[in-house]
Amino acid sequence: MNKKLLRLSLLSIACALMFGCATAVIGGVAAAGTTGVAVGEDPRGASGVVDDQELRSNVSDAISSMVAKSDVGVASYNGVVLLTGTVNNAANKSKAETVASQVPGVKGVRNYIEVGPSLSASQVSKDAYLTSAVKSSLLFTKGVSSNDVKVVTTNGVVYIMGYATQYQIDKMISSAKSVDGVRKVVSLLTVVN
Repeated sequence: MNKKLLRLSLLSIACALMFGCATAVIGGVAAAGTTGVAVGEDPRGASGVVDDQELRSNVSDAISSMVAKSDVGVASYNGVVLLTGTVNNAANKSKAETVASQVPGVKGVRNYIEVGPSLSASQVSKDAYLTSAVKSSLLFTKGVSSNDVKVVTTNGVVYIMGYATQYQIDKMISSAKSVDGVRKVVSLLTVVN
């Protein structure tokens, strides 16, 4: 997918969010658009992207079946699993991490689950908007490739996973922090030369 098509997709998402059509656009254009970009230009390659998607699904299923009263979000980048969302107590937070770490293919777990009530639909919608806004911001940040990272937002906190140089990491964090509504940015980026 070329950069013009990606920009058009992101612009479509932004417009839809402003005019209340987020669900249809995010579910359709964004899913189709980012899948093509992820496979075509992602440094993990097609098999790495597919492996991470399968790993995310397997970890999510395992947590759902083993941890009661949880609303855990799962993301994966190169075998490292990010856990976000909420559970009802500290024991379930720890259990979710243990369950995730035992799924075959998991190289590491970053547990950012919060203990508390599930996020409201309004907050989930805001988080989806913030993820799109941060990705758009990264797309237009000079010296940074937004295809090299995964962006996840939960409760206003933006998590960035992937590989980048220290210069790129600094630019990405600064860019993400500049997005209105972002409470905090957590870098889970690995420094490369």
